Amino acid sequence: MTGDIEAGQFVGDWTLDVVVVTRAHVPVLGDFLARSRSELAVRLDPGAGGLVQTQRVCSTIVNDGRGLVRTEVPAAFIAALPVASFPVNLTEQNGIWAYAADFGRQVLGWDGMGILPTDPADPRVRDSDADGHPGLTVQIEAPFVGTGTVYVVQVGRTLVTGTWDGTAFFGAVAIPEFAQAVIGASTRALLHGPTVRPAPELSSFRMTRGEASCGPVRSPSSTSPSSG
Repeated sequence: MTGDIEAGQFVGDWTLDVVVVTRAHVPVLGDFLARSRSELAVRLDPGAGGLVQTQRVCSTIVNDGRGLVRTEVPAAFIAALPVASFPVNLTEQNGIWAYAADFGRQVLGWDGMGILPTDPADPRVRDSDADGHPGLTVQIEAPFVGTGTVYVVQVGRTLVTGTWDGTAFFGAVAIPEFAQAVIGASTRALLHGPTVRPAPELSSFRMTRGEASCGPVRSPSSTSPSSG
């Protein structure tokens, strides 16, 4: 009980910055590292077995590190990402708080049943961002290809583990499951997307107190109508 009370000090609004680095191979351009930085609005609330984290993605910026490939994640893509809630593990030992969370399996652009689809006509594909195209839409600009649009489906799972330093939680990001397929594109040159592999040793997170730039997020229970 004492541990639950002490963990209660972390209840409130937070801003979570997650940096996920991937290794990608692009024909002609070769290998490069892509750095995706996402800002998330987070709320920690008491739950039946401890604290529950509710989060919503505010923005995602992708940089290839060499300035060769520019990837733009449209606002419709971000808006299509669901609000997620899951329990977090907060433990204290010798005055040091450890934090661990499993963000769960995130399926984007399809229904998540079976293997990842590769055909836009696959009945499992969804127009998740409601823009009239299959999957989720991403804008790409690259040498020899120019500017274009790709339609992707994706599945992934993110785990974070870290410690509290008195001002923030920070630590490592693991991606035990990740797969992505380009199921359509505005030009043939973009149909063959890069082979992407997570680089967890280069990925990290930091979570600080306070509302994110897109405002607070609330758990489903806190947004239900009151009886009064």
